[in-house]
Amino acid sequence: MIKHAVTLPPLSSMNAWRRILPGALLATLLTGCGGGGSDTGLSGSGQPPDPVVKDIPIAYIERPLPRDDAGQLLPLTPVARDGFSPGARLMVKIRATNDADAINVTDQAFADGAEYDVKDLTSHPNGSRLLFAMRAPEIEGADDDEQPTWNIWEYHLPSRVLRRVISSDIVAEEADDISPRYLPGGRIVFSSNRQTRSRALLLDSNKPQYAAESEAGDGPAFVLHSMTAAGEDIRQISFNQGHDWDPLVRADGRVLYTRADSYRNNRVSYYTINPNGTEVRPHYGYHTRVGQDTPWLFNPELMPDGRLVGIYKPADALFGGDLVSIDTDEYVEDDQTVLGTEGEAIEPLTVLPVTIDGSLSRHGYFSALTPLRDGTNRLLVSWSQCRLEVVEEGSDESRYVPCTDEQTEAGHEAAPPVFGLFIYNLDDSTQQPVLVPAEDVVYTDLVTLEPRQPAAAGGGATIPALAAEGLGILDIRSVYDLDGADTSEAGIETLRDPGQTLAADRPARFLRLVGAVSQPPREIKQVPGSAFGVSSAQGMKEIIGYVPVEPDGSVRAAVPADVAFTISVLDANGMRISPRHQNWLQLRPGEVYQCNGCHQRDSQVPHGRLDVGPAPLNTGAPTSGLPFDNTEPAYVAEMGETMAEVYARIAGTPRPQVDLVYRDVWTDPAVRDKDPSFAVRYSELAEGPDPARVPATAACQQQWSMPCRVTINYPDHIQPLWDLPRIERAADNSVLADNTCSSCHSPADADGLVQIPAGQLDLSATEADNGQMLSYSQLLRTRFELELVDGVLQELLIPTGEFEADEDGELILDAEGNPIPIFERVAIDRIMSPGGAFASSRFFSRFTEFDPMEDTFDHRGLINDAERKMLAEWLDIGAQYYNNPFDVPE
Repeated sequence: MIKHAVTLPPLSSMNAWRRILPGALLATLLTGCGGGGSDTGLSGSGQPPDPVVKDIPIAYIERPLPRDDAGQLLPLTPVARDGFSPGARLMVKIRATNDADAINVTDQAFADGAEYDVKDLTSHPNGSRLLFAMRAPEIEGADDDEQPTWNIWEYHLPSRVLRRVISSDIVAEEADDISPRYLPGGRIVFSSNRQTRSRALLLDSNKPQYAAESEAGDGPAFVLHSMTAAGEDIRQISFNQGHDWDPLVRADGRVLYTRADSYRNNRVSYYTINPNGTEVRPHYGYHTRVGQDTPWLFNPELMPDGRLVGIYKPADALFGGDLVSIDTDEYVEDDQTVLGTEGEAIEPLTVLPVTIDGSLSRHGYFSALTPLRDGTNRLLVSWSQCRLEVVEEGSDESRYVPCTDEQTEAGHEAAPPVFGLFIYNLDDSTQQPVLVPAEDVVYTDLVTLEPRQPAAAGGGATIPALAAEGLGILDIRSVYDLDGADTSEAGIETLRDPGQTLAADRPARFLRLVGAVSQPPREIKQVPGSAFGVSSAQGMKEIIGYVPVEPDGSVRAAVPADVAFTISVLDANGMRISPRHQNWLQLRPGEVYQCNGCHQRDSQVPHGRLDVGPAPLNTGAPTSGLPFDNTEPAYVAEMGETMAEVYARIAGTPRPQVDLVYRDVWTDPAVRDKDPSFAVRYSELAEGPDPARVPATAACQQQWSMPCRVTINYPDHIQPLWDLPRIERAADNSVLADNTCSSCHSPADADGLVQIPAGQLDLSATEADNGQMLSYSQLLRTRFELELVDGVLQELLIPTGEFEADEDGELILDAEGNPIPIFERVAIDRIMSPGGAFASSRFFSRFTEFDPMEDTFDHRGLINDAERKMLAEWLDIGAQYYNNPFDVPE
């Protein structure tokens, strides 16, 4: 049974001590906390009681050291967001001293002996309340979906009342809620897989509501939400397709949090966001916090001076880690300052090194920390000295000893850690005991409860009229600005001048907005791996639409709010000319999101943070009250405005379109003729027999609205291109030639006789053993040359020049005494690439070029612009087999 609100007994009635160390070891720890003489550098002996610290209440979570079923110790892995490790308890001491009584706060919520879990402890700035995540005990015999979820709880110290923040059982058990923090203004930010807004938007696309799976494949994505102190008005504020967790409230009111970028990445770095979800920005470590082998910062906290501190350790190893700080205001990467100079952002907070490479750590390990906010530069830490296990000769008995030089040189095995709580003074590197170390206990969360200065109210302005439409605005100063370098050959000022540059000479013409397709859990829909195509690395995607890139490379366009999206820069043919933008953007309703330009994937130049990094290359209009040179006089600019900002202010912010549509709005007719308009529309695909092969609805083709998407599935939209009758007729309507793609590129001719497919490419709709059409594999995978032998198609085999040999290298002979040659297949490079349309130039060039000396058939003109555009966009987003999981057949 869970008790939703509990009043606890007085502090004096509770017994704080659960386990006491043997006297000899306790004496050792109190007189030399470092584990042995000069090796430690941490002395607690002779220090009088601290009159400031002892009157500060503290709270901590204690739990048994994790062990497997065989009793072997397991490493601390606190990144398991919905993991359940029963046995934790939340304890409160009214004074930070050894002799102060403590109460067990959380036992009171459950029946006696209940095995529950607690984590993610934090305190209110006024010091009167605790906030944490707690999960009730397992229900024996219940299915996974019937087990309790993680809930947010609050403990009020003055009244000793413990309550679940979301009082409704139904609402609380809808999802797992973790990582709570108090926000300025009274709301609570937390991480959850409930995905309230994302679920609602699924209905707009005719999909069932579900919590989308993380791109990493480790369960539903945890993203940031906020709610009132009463657990009401729950709002989703982040829309990552991976996990967002561990929010921390900065002094300026912005939230610093940990983000897993799982879209073709394995990055766990730090982002910032406003409390209302606006201005999601990469903040620190995007390029260096990469890979499973990179140590992570667990139990992160913010120091009063703004530094990020925590326990630094490998993700899945060790019982603890090092105490470190990271100056995320002055650094953007582990090794780079905001000014672009080299440096070391991560600094150990201890005098003697803590070893986290798997070797013996002479200085022990830390498992948790929290800063004291009393101006004294001290931390409350959970620390274990380094111990060795000494086995007595001729006996099975053993004893634990500190890691002195003598004992370490003797080669004894490391003993289990023994954690206690200490006040660690960063100024003189001394520490004083607060809670005596105990065997088989680890402390994973600590807080002090002295009042502190609250954070400022977080910002995040929005435009109400735009918010009412469910839209935000993406504002890019120039797509030619790549980390502060102009990637256009002519230069931005030359490109923006119609008197100097024709539209046909501008490389960037459109911006494609690409939306994430969230994957459902298996109980909603089982999606086989074959549904993703050649690889699942790109996931599934849908195209939101296309917006123009103005002559100076600027873009200002409306984008659907509350969806994860990314962007691609295109040429006039709708082919991507930029690298894939491999992390997700988001806009809240009414938000205007600004960026200077684009970013090189592996560049170390600061990107995304407006407070650092290169100045924008596109400085905009040089003065106010005049149009840009040689442009329409009606488009009068204000100083600093980009061309996109000018156009949006005068003509309105462009909405996306599912078609590619260009109209010259800039060229002054008095200077030269306007560039010719053009449109590439999906309606041109409808000439075929099946209108269903158009990947956008008729309504979206007529007028784009927020739910509009382009969803391309290979069987539904690409294969029909190969099967579409392409008949060449004479003036009298007689058939001159059947140029249907799957007729020529087929293993059978018009009479049904076996043939080698034209170009050794089979475009038939035959389903292969892998669940995909044969044509898909033929286009996107390496295929092998065929030959026709006695009316049977088989792979051509050619001798390698080598012969079969036994294990001793001796030739193996056939029955006639001859060596047995080794044959190999003849590989043919794939003609298409999931890397994009430009990487598939061998395919597209067939329809624009003809070399009579090389080509046996002239393909020019066989596909129209609309078909080429659909093929290009499908390849650009990853050449998936399906881009809607609910279109995949059962």
